[in-house]
Amino acid sequence: GIGVEAGLASVADAERLVRLDHGSQVLRILIEISEQELDEAFAVSDGIAAVLDRAGMRRAILLHGSDATVWPFVHRAAERHWSTRVGLEDGKALPDGTTASGNAALTAAAVAIFRAGR
Repeated sequence: GIGVEAGLASVADAERLVRLDHGSQVLRILIEISEQELDEAFAVSDGIAAVLDRAGMRRAILLHGSDATVWPFVHRAAERHWSTRVGLEDGKALPDGTTASGNAALTAAAVAIFRAGR
């Protein structure tokens, strides 16, 4: 009765998940990539999404970035109607590069990005 979130950091992780007997029981998929070079980070996240799509694994996806990828991933999540999360543990800068006063400011910025995409 406990929902399982599968954390994927690579295309190999996604390939392993779709081969698992119980992979279809996953409630949500977390794509959390350590690469900080944006093109590489997008390539990995897109590769993971492609593996899941080819396998027909339709689950809620949470795309989570850190430091250099926080805001680009928030934008990507909004574009793809995925979930995301932000907080000081991910990065302290707001989208304009200024330092956030706290988690509430980061969250408000992420909400504004999602609302702008509607």
